[in-house]
Formats: sequence, C-alpha cells, structure tokens
Amino acid sequence: MVSNPPVTGYGRRMSTAPAAKLFPLLADLTPASRELLAASVKRIACDGGVPLVARGDHIAGAYLVEKGALRVYYVSAEGREGTLYWVEPGQTCILAINCMFSGLAYPAWVESDGETEVSLVPGDVYRRLFATEPSVQRFTFDNLSGRLFELMQLIEETASQGLEARIAAFLLRRSKGEESVAITQEQIARHLATSREVVSRVLRALQARRLIETSQGHVTLLDPAGLQRIAK
Repeated sequence: MVSNPPVTGYGRRMSTAPAAKLFPLLADLTPASRELLAASVKRIACDGGVPLVARGDHIAGAYLVEKGALRVYYVSAEGREGTLYWVEPGQTCILAINCMFSGLAYPAWVESDGETEVSLVPGDVYRRLFATEPSVQRFTFDNLSGRLFELMQLIEETASQGLEARIAAFLLRRSKGEESVAITQEQIARHLATSREVVSRVLRALQARRLIETSQGHVTLLDPAGLQRIAK
C-alpha cells in the first residue's frame, strides 16, 4: 500500500483473494482478471491503532477493507487529530485511489481501527482492471460519490455547528443504529480535533438532559431522536 517498511503489528499474512461476499464486483470480473487479481493481491492483518499511511507517503496500490476499519485523519496546526472518515468492510479509500491514479502524495494519515484485515491491490493491477472491467469502474465511482457526500457533511458540520451538535452527530453515526457506542472521551476528542475536557463537559450536559448515559469506555444513546434534533 505504501513505500514505507512494515511497522509493528502490521503484515501478518492471510489467505489469498478478497472476500466475494464483501466485494460483489469480483463475480463480474472475467476469468483472466480474477486470475490476475488472485496472483497479485497481498492480504495482510494488523492490530488496532497501527499507523499505516503518513501524510506525504506515495501510495503504491488500492486497498480493500475486509475486517475492522481504517481511520483517515488530519492533524491540525495545534497538533490535534480530526477524523475525516472511516473505510469500513466492503469499501476502499478513495483518497488512496486518487493518489494512485494521479501520482500525488497522500494528504492525510491512516491508522487501523480495531483488528483489521485488508487486501492490497498493486497500483498497476488496479489501473489495468479499471481500464477493462466495468464492475471495477462502478465500484470506484460508487465509493467516490459516497465519500464526497460524507466529506461535504463533515465540512458543513465543522463550519456551521457548535461542538454539542457535532458530538451528537458523531455519536449517531458511530452507533450505526445500536444503543451504545464503545468509545472513550479521549477518542471522541481525537476524532473531533478538540480536547477531552471539552468533550467531557458536553457529555455531562447531554447526560443531564437524559439524552445519553456514559460509563467507562461506553456511551449509551437514551434518546436518539433528541440527539438528532441537536445535530440538525
């Protein structure tokens, strides 16, 4: 994926070929393209919190996430991290795809989020598949359009909403319809480029209004509809 040498916890080898149930496009590839992909893909696994890409790295290929997630983030002038997006199972990082095609250096940082498994497709192979396989073209453009919409939402939230609304929106997104989110105050602060003390103050206010309940390492959403009203 990158020209950097492997770091600790990165590079445990796995079986070949991406999972077809996560990437339906594989069923539409020609036999020759399937053989090319199986012969060239490198599948790796890493623990959570492992740095994979640094700003300025040159991307050598595309990666398909099969387990866990990749967190793509920036670092502010004050040294605070802010999450741009997560690459979830069945997705690829569109910033990496863009850099792979354009030759530009990667503009952000990437780390694994939880135990993560990724299939790495060399750049020359992905470009060849993109040029000849309509399913790869659809997969690429679908990921691009979805990610652009998500980033536009993030820009709008950051520019026009207060931190309470941003935290409410963040908790709703990360809950994925579940009742609770396994996350610490420090992690929320890292995702939103703020301090833990500020996050703690906002969470206490939301808890006092019976919108959430906090415990060590978890936030329970008591009133998702109420959080949604705040997030708008």
